[in-house]
Amino acid sequence: MQHPPKATARTCGRSGPRLRLTAVLAAVALAAIGCTSSGTHHSTPHSTSSGTPQGTSTTTGSGIRPLTDPGSKDKGVYFSDPYPIHRAAPYRGGGSQYFSGTTKALLDCPTGTTAHCTVGKKVTVTPGPALVRAAKRYGSRTTAVINTNIYQRDSGAWEMAATMYVKNPAHPQAAPWTVVVHAHARHPSPSAVPTAWAADSLIAGSFAHPQKANYDGKYIEDGGRLYLVYSKLLTASPQHDGIVAQEMASPSRPAKTGPVLLLGPQEAQGGYGSEYFFGLDQPKKFKLIETGNITEVDGKYLMAYSTGAYNEPDYKAGLAWSDTLIPPHGSSYRRITAKDTAGVWGKPGGTEVDYLLQTQEKAWPHYVADQVLAPGVPSVVDNKGKWSLYFAGYLPTDAPHLSDGHYDASHRRPYVMPLKVDIPGGTSVRQATDAELARWVTRAP
Repeated sequence: MQHPPKATARTCGRSGPRLRLTAVLAAVALAAIGCTSSGTHHSTPHSTSSGTPQGTSTTTGSGIRPLTDPGSKDKGVYFSDPYPIHRAAPYRGGGSQYFSGTTKALLDCPTGTTAHCTVGKKVTVTPGPALVRAAKRYGSRTTAVINTNIYQRDSGAWEMAATMYVKNPAHPQAAPWTVVVHAHARHPSPSAVPTAWAADSLIAGSFAHPQKANYDGKYIEDGGRLYLVYSKLLTASPQHDGIVAQEMASPSRPAKTGPVLLLGPQEAQGGYGSEYFFGLDQPKKFKLIETGNITEVDGKYLMAYSTGAYNEPDYKAGLAWSDTLIPPHGSSYRRITAKDTAGVWGKPGGTEVDYLLQTQEKAWPHYVADQVLAPGVPSVVDNKGKWSLYFAGYLPTDAPHLSDGHYDASHRRPYVMPLKVDIPGGTSVRQATDAELARWVTRAP
């Protein structure tokens, strides 16, 4: 998926998907006043639950590389949120791996992981008459299209879950809010990724009144059923955003059952300090889990997700697992955790998330700031038996800051990292220990 820079509210809380900071934040007056980077680094050694020291020498793994020219600052090398486009079975395994997302174009990688990728054909989404009428019924109208996640069903049909901004003069004090809409291809062809789309129906969120979150929608099929996975507000006070799945009666119509929680911020026993949106240097209020790109791996379900702020060092890429796409009632996807002996994230001896990639805390495992900054919007993809992690981040030599201290989101690039997948037979997510779970998917040597 490609993630738009999310618009942040004046309180520095996130109210919807990211837009390009240079254009949209000014246009919708949603600049985060006074928000600064929170990437503090501790040098205290860390120990895992097994007692193995995890000091500052955790920058191994030179396999991380930009998918576009690392030596260029040309506009064409930036692509902020590479969301891999699912293809129907006859079209998998050959030709290009395409990506869509926040950038209004296709990212074309001819062989998936080894070739130089280019930002190619533009992707356009226009509101269709049915969508315009549905919004107008409540005095609303759609404005900017933020996120365009393209999906080809196993039947060969093309679908899009697009995130759009909504404005309504009946709510003059409210910032534009976000909804997820379904779009159909104007000129569908089973063999070619469509680039011209028309939005036709609301599938998550509201045209009637402002709602926070409701963004980054994407489709997934499982057991003959179609689901929409998206980011949703879970609680208003404290504000927590998480990832949910909505079963669909059709691509353009949700089933009568409501959305089911897949993964949200942790609050039990004090929660995880690493999940605060602006890190530990800001008020401890807002937490979010977002993106939620799910891949089936050896009969289990792996969610690659982001937490933190996309334009700060605290943006991180994590993994969570489930034995089923929809977890049993009352449970959620399971993060990989470790003991924070030294209190890197605030509380010595507590439990914290063992992220796959992070650039916030040098003393915590998988710190990769020498190769990429603020890695997020991750997805795990099988390329003809070779597993890869795709994500967005900033090249350390090309990560300019805005006047408020945030990274300039227009400089986000697509990245790839080879993965090693090793899941023992006859095991389950529920039965695995944290140490075992951490070995299922790792950075390839």
